[in-house]
Amino acid sequence: DSAPFPVVFVPRAAQRGVMFQKMDTTEPRINGEWPDVLNKKLDELIVQEYWYAGKQEEQANVVWLKINGAWLRLYFDSAIIFWRSSENEPSYSAPGPNESHNYPLRNLGAELRVRDQTIVKCEPTVIVNGAQVTLSFGNGRKLTFKSVNDSTTIET
Repeated sequence: DSAPFPVVFVPRAAQRGVMFQKMDTTEPRINGEWPDVLNKKLDELIVQEYWYAGKQEEQANVVWLKINGAWLRLYFDSAIIFWRSSENEPSYSAPGPNESHNYPLRNLGAELRVRDQTIVKCEPTVIVNGAQVTLSFGNGRKLTFKSVNDSTTIET
């Protein structure tokens, strides 16, 4: 029997006889609507970090962008780029005394001096084992949120 589409067998899944459709790995996979951010002023840029047992596990678990007074959330799940609008602004909830997880907020916009700058480019890219989104600003600054193996880092 031949499948009507190219298939890739994943070793463990293949042992169970599971087939997967081969996906185009050159185009970014986007979940949600890509926001219209070009030539818009960035009001705020906040990242929600992820810490476990006192060790930083992820620099940017969620990226919060405030543009024209509205909040957007950018995050990744493996190689999928998620965009969501939000009526809520980012807020920090301190972990309880017996919790090992912590999600502190970092004001990246102020720290990297991109707050109040115009976004001149917002580009998704497929990379090995993940995806990334690069924001370029009118002052020449560039930020890349890079998700590799389901962990997002920040490159400047």
